[in-house]
Amino acid sequence: MTSFCFSFSTGKDSLIALDTLIQTGYQPAGLITSLNADIQRSWFHGVPPAILTQIGTSLDLPLTLVNTQVDDYQTAMVAALTQYQKQGVTHCGFGDIDILQNRQWDETVAHAAQLIPLLPLWQADRTANVHHFLNRGYTAIIKTVSKASKIPTAFLGQPLDQTFIDYLQAHNLDVCGENGEYHTLVVDGPLFKQPITYQTAGIFESPYAYSLIIN
Repeated sequence: MTSFCFSFSTGKDSLIALDTLIQTGYQPAGLITSLNADIQRSWFHGVPPAILTQIGTSLDLPLTLVNTQVDDYQTAMVAALTQYQKQGVTHCGFGDIDILQNRQWDETVAHAAQLIPLLPLWQADRTANVHHFLNRGYTAIIKTVSKASKIPTAFLGQPLDQTFIDYLQAHNLDVCGENGEYHTLVVDGPLFKQPITYQTAGIFESPYAYSLIIN
């Protein structure tokens, strides 16, 4: 059986890509998640190490947390992938859908670690991908909304569901959030042994977005 490590963001696309690879017969060897070394939370989704560790345990997969700064992000990720390659892992999975720049980065770091990149969602229909995630029985909460999208902060902490999808469609926003309109945190579903537990601690405002603080 072909083994793979997986670049894991904790969001819906990342999780359904992992799910898809497992469902098609690939054997997961572990997860890799990057941490912003300055704030000790995951890049892009802002999830703290304790919650990340809980996710890895619930998914029953080893989790590698990679502390990085902006200037050494790619180098650190290649080093982490290389450790899997040295253990005999041959592939690395990613959850990107259709943004070519992201795919090129995935391929660059995978090839640098002598791994074969896997992108099971590539060219999937964005809206269909969200419905597939929900139909598979996964639960995600809205973790971040961009200021540019003007999505109300009242949605933060709420489930990704038909109500949220209806709002996005009514306001001509991408249902999948591929343009950065929103980010999610997956907290339960078929691959989880138990739901993820967390506490909220308010909302963090950056120049570009509002994010739910969780601990």
